[in-house]
Amino acid sequence: MLSLEGLAQLSDRSWFGVFDLRGFLMSYGAFWDFLFPPGSVDQALFSGQSYTMLVTYAFLHAGTIHVLMNAVIFIALGKTLAVYFGLRLVMLTMLIGTVSSGVAFGLLESTAAPMVGASGVVFALIGLWLQASRSELKRLHRPGQSVTSVIMSLIVIHVLLHMFMGGQIAWQAHLGGFFAGYFLMPWLTDRSHSPT
Repeated sequence: MLSLEGLAQLSDRSWFGVFDLRGFLMSYGAFWDFLFPPGSVDQALFSGQSYTMLVTYAFLHAGTIHVLMNAVIFIALGKTLAVYFGLRLVMLTMLIGTVSSGVAFGLLESTAAPMVGASGVVFALIGLWLQASRSELKRLHRPGQSVTSVIMSLIVIHVLLHMFMGGQIAWQAHLGGFFAGYFLMPWLTDRSHSPT
């Protein structure tokens, strides 16, 4: 993630001559709404692009601040969740969060602009963390946040992000990621630990 953005930054400053690495990465790896749902059109640059873009977009970012914000949260939250759940579940959450973010964006948005970034994956980790915290408080018979208050908090965060980022956020991807982390991953975890 950081290394790809670093290379793209070098390309932006003409370190690779006339080759536009960022444009190349965006063309082949970003999420393009006109290629969704997968297999629906023949405008892909390569066979399978409408499928691979459901993952590759998360490795690309729109600039240094974008990638650094995601990286800081990944490092802090990912490490905490890996200690609590194990690395395999965290990696699975990130993969499912990536795909669900792309699917949610494809279903809820119609745009000619590419969508990039791992923010939806970050929201999957946030969702898993909030659900784990809620479950732990329940286990200790202590009051926790209701689902409604969690959702209201996310709405406020997104209004602030919308103002701060000049409307350039993919809230649809964030919603898809959060849904995966908060609702889907705990369901999968409970099923994998339930007696057969």
